[in-house]
Amino acid sequence: MKKIIKLTGVLILGCLITSSFVGCKNNDTKKSETANAAPQNLVIRVSNGSSESAPTVQAAINVFAPAVEEASNGRITVENYYSSVLGDDTKATEACRSGELEIASTSTAPLVGLIPELAIFDIPFLFTSYEEADAIIDGKIGDILNQKMEEKGLINLAWDENGFRDLTNSVRPVSSPDDLNGLKIRTMENKYHLEAWKALGASPTPMSWNEVFTALQQGIIDGQENPIPNFYAARIQEVNKYITTTGHVYSPLLFLYSKKIFDTYDSETQQILRDAARKFALAERQLNREQTELKKQALIDEGCTVIELTPEQKKLFQDKTQSVWASVEKQVGSELINDLKTELQSYRASN
Repeated sequence: MKKIIKLTGVLILGCLITSSFVGCKNNDTKKSETANAAPQNLVIRVSNGSSESAPTVQAAINVFAPAVEEASNGRITVENYYSSVLGDDTKATEACRSGELEIASTSTAPLVGLIPELAIFDIPFLFTSYEEADAIIDGKIGDILNQKMEEKGLINLAWDENGFRDLTNSVRPVSSPDDLNGLKIRTMENKYHLEAWKALGASPTPMSWNEVFTALQQGIIDGQENPIPNFYAARIQEVNKYITTTGHVYSPLLFLYSKKIFDTYDSETQQILRDAARKFALAERQLNREQTELKKQALIDEGCTVIELTPEQKKLFQDKTQSVWASVEKQVGSELINDLKTELQSYRASN
């Protein structure tokens, strides 16, 4: 009888252990299933340094937010903040990396210190058209850069754009590099931009954007360079009557999501965000390009002299700034530069 009782006890103990193990396993499964469960009543904040009228802000308000809210059946709400209400591009990007903010819509320039490879967009006259820029950022090069950003805690959901940067000044029409000699041109605090303008014979002057209009009024600087919608919104044409469509730098924008936060979402939520961001980027690019043409005509209507460079004229500028390729290559490495050149050659050969 004692043997039977002892055996029964062992069986009971085994059942308890098995039950406990299965219970733990089931609990672990439930935890793994709920760790990335679809978030309910999720609020996503988008930080943007541009003004409300900027194409990137308008597309975020009118395309990204409705697309997310509709696809999620209202369980996700998007709040758009602009004019640096949540901090400038650098602060907003750092907030994303630390998991304190969901989305930072920013230019590439503030991230070059963190992700050196983004410096390729500082190469003057890199792209000859919008279509060429689209092909590169939506292809292999864009994928490489997206991976670099993800390694730093940032998921780039989409590439949109500031567009091509053009030149304005108050002194004279500029149609060749010689016309730039001695002109004081406001630039960003960017060593590659500074190198390019020095090579062209200008006197580049780094300055905060909010100081530019007054500096132009007072003659501290002669000109500045920015995409047309940007400087038109700032009324630069009131103090700079000469505009040259140099298109010297193409400036993409990034739509960065905090990886710390994004990784907590279920796959359905992640896909909703990616799909909406893609719609946003395509809409923003189209809007920015339409605005560029409309504002260019408006500049003419307001009495500005707009000089459209021919391909031959533009090549003179390009030849003068070739040294920047080597400077950027030192920063990003020859592999990426070779990939970039290969992708460009391939696109140009097929178009």
